[in-house]
Amino acid sequence: MQAPIHHSSDHKTDSSLKVWVSDHEIFLNGLRTQDEIAFKSLYKQYSAALYGNILRTVKEDTRAKHILECTFVEIWNSISLYDETKIKLFTWLNQIAGKHIKLSE
Repeated sequence: MQAPIHHSSDHKTDSSLKVWVSDHEIFLNGLRTQDEIAFKSLYKQYSAALYGNILRTVKEDTRAKHILECTFVEIWNSISLYDETKIKLFTWLNQIAGKHIKLSE
């Protein structure tokens, strides 16, 4: 679903001009502004897959859960650095998880 955004200015504008913002862009903006609802949604959407990837590598449940927690703390603190034009979100999340796997060794 997309929401229209109308632009206004002092200049003459075409009143039919609309810019469409995707749900994904709204979601990313929520994350970048550290909106807790957006972050909970991110966790709900990606935590199981990230946990599975972490567990396949470390093979220990307690350690995998700790790494997942550290991963999401870093995501919360660094989401403003994420650039969707350079990398897919899940790939970026996996890279952060991979860094925490290495730090836990």
